[in-house]
Amino acid sequence: MALVSPTAANSTVPQTENDGKGQIVRPMAQFPPSAWGHYFVDLVQDEEKLDQWAKRAEVLKGEVKEMLKLAEGSPDEIHLLDAVYRLGLDYQFEKEIDEALSRIHNVDHVDAGDDLYTVATRFRVLREGGYKASTDVFNKFLDEQGKFKQSLASDVKGLLSLHEAAFLNVEGEDILDEAIGFASEHLRKSALPTTMEPSLAKQVARAVKIPTHRRLPRLNARYFISLYEELNNATDPVLLEYAKLDYNLVQSVHQREIRDISKWWKDQELAEKCFYARNRVVECYFWIMSVTFDPRYSRSRVFATKILGLISLIDDTYDAYGVYEELKLFTDAVERWDVKAEETLPEYMRPLFRELIVYTQEFHDEIAPDGLSYQIDYMIEAMKDLCKAFFVETEWYVKQYQPGTEEHMNVSFTSCGYRTIFLLSMVGMGEVNSDIFEWLKTQPRITMAAAEICRFIDDIVTGKFEQQRGHVESTVECFMRERGLTEKEVVDLFRQYYAVAWKDINQGCMKPTPYPTKLITRPVNLARVMEVLYEDNKDGYTFSHVHGVGAHRAVAVADTVDEMVPLPVAVGKRLLGKEHKCKNRDHNFTTFND
Repeated sequence: MALVSPTAANSTVPQTENDGKGQIVRPMAQFPPSAWGHYFVDLVQDEEKLDQWAKRAEVLKGEVKEMLKLAEGSPDEIHLLDAVYRLGLDYQFEKEIDEALSRIHNVDHVDAGDDLYTVATRFRVLREGGYKASTDVFNKFLDEQGKFKQSLASDVKGLLSLHEAAFLNVEGEDILDEAIGFASEHLRKSALPTTMEPSLAKQVARAVKIPTHRRLPRLNARYFISLYEELNNATDPVLLEYAKLDYNLVQSVHQREIRDISKWWKDQELAEKCFYARNRVVECYFWIMSVTFDPRYSRSRVFATKILGLISLIDDTYDAYGVYEELKLFTDAVERWDVKAEETLPEYMRPLFRELIVYTQEFHDEIAPDGLSYQIDYMIEAMKDLCKAFFVETEWYVKQYQPGTEEHMNVSFTSCGYRTIFLLSMVGMGEVNSDIFEWLKTQPRITMAAAEICRFIDDIVTGKFEQQRGHVESTVECFMRERGLTEKEVVDLFRQYYAVAWKDINQGCMKPTPYPTKLITRPVNLARVMEVLYEDNKDGYTFSHVHGVGAHRAVAVADTVDEMVPLPVAVGKRLLGKEHKCKNRDHNFTTFND
């Protein structure tokens, strides 16, 4: 039922209580403590340096804008646009980039040149911008049997570009399915110890593991800034300096946000009051920030993180502490959405319920002068639906009910929380109107596909652990029971569904889209978060201090880059303990070119 399954904990320790009416057995999970402590509460920023960076960045932004103008129509234009994307600067030049891509898309390039690297790069950049570039551009690289020419196997740079481009495929594009298989096979072979440049080999290994399109934009930006640093003479110094400054300035906004959120979390004593649950407010911020990092949306990002933090506690209340009768009371109280309903709840539930109601009302009052209070109504309905889905799964387990696969998925795609998170990310945004929230209620395919990816990956990774403590059967087990399949067969089937879901997400991003790109790309980023949370088939939300997600968060939130000198290779990583200084872990960064 989990947002991200908490029941992957190493073990559970049943806790027996006597409430005067009889014994209550609570199968408490032993969740690790927060990996961050009060690190962000104590964070201090150098305002003078930030002011200097901002002034310099404004100058450089004008120079980069001029670069884009001068590159118009040149052979290097597509590579400049690609660099702007990869360095995380595209949000600064939305108008200029869209005009350039529209013009490039309207030019027939099917027969232009034989360079696989350039052709694939152009295709990828157009698709990233929402333009459905034709797959016909790859026909020239096929042999008489319609297969990719074996002579391409030695073109590692071209294969890498083809591999990255092919993952922006949509349903029915067989040539891109073929491209993924062909490029992956030969890139894996080429990544073995050979005469290839070590930097290129590392880049190949990274792409084969998780293609860039399925990685989070902010983590990609930090990674590619380091790559561009290593390009030396091949890198435009203005672009690189601006990328560093912009990254640090955006990050400074994120740091202020997580500092304020962490102070709120500490002041409300939520971790102490919900002692049985995961204390993961920093991870919740990483989740929301990954969906939308743009500094302009700070208000909605803070609200969404706080509510998501409360949802995480509620999730663990349903999964790892509450008993049936208590959870029914909680579900009913949420349905009433009245602070007075706390009187019906057990004592331990009251602070969590009260904070949910009170903070939501506070934010309602904050955005009401902007005419946005109606957005809270949609958020409240989403919370009611989420808690009802949590409780349905509780009923299934208690009553030993075995739903069919369709019924199971209808509930579990809600209980995974992804549609709720998408909605939360828009609350407080001025440019979002009621039409968008109504569109979301229709369960558009792009949001459902993101929820499917969440559900499939979560169940594949954590399903076995869930049953160790007693839990409603997972989607994997439901498919095994109803369809008579083995676990491996179900996992293989889910991986096929996963690939189709990504194609549907890609299709949903193609122009014309019903709403602005900045909103349409949010389900994409929600899907990408799962790639980080479950990298290497590990639960990086529950065990964030162990499975590497701590390093990802540190890069995105805690680790800055030096704007004028070669980048450090240290990635800040917060370890368990009481100290408030980040530890370091060495990362080796790779370059684009051989």
